[in-house]
Amino acid sequence: MLRFSKKVEYALIAMTDMSEFTTPDRLVTAKALAAHYLIPQDILGKVLQTLVREGLLVSVQGVKGGYALAQSPECIKIKNIIEAIDGAIVLVQCYNHFEPCGQFEHCNIKMPMQVIQEELAGFFNKISLADLKTDKTGAPKETAFSRPRVLTELP
Repeated sequence: MLRFSKKVEYALIAMTDMSEFTTPDRLVTAKALAAHYLIPQDILGKVLQTLVREGLLVSVQGVKGGYALAQSPECIKIKNIIEAIDGAIVLVQCYNHFEPCGQFEHCNIKMPMQVIQEELAGFFNKISLADLKTDKTGAPKETAFSRPRVLTELP
């Protein structure tokens, strides 16, 4: 079964949120994202740092620090996010260069699988972060940046 890892899901969630409101002068913190989307903050922090190292996010240190997209949402492809977190998209073992396949010499599906793998990678390369943030209903989205702060008093 083809499935995104939780880290890829967290990256997509965070970056889609950032594509709504953040700019280099309006940043969002890992803490705010983690609280809003109920994601473990330590895992999200590591995911965000990976995305910074891969050039998909920028990070600003300090009291008013946080994260923002390194490029416009239209320029960031889902394939780049997936590969930044999990490495190359690999469907079958023969195309994973780290694990040799015992059936490679006699395999009758390696060429069709290569075509499918290339098509899938091409598909993810056509989808931008801007495509993910499009709300088909037209309803306003609530993000970690836009979420109102609710103060509660203890009894």
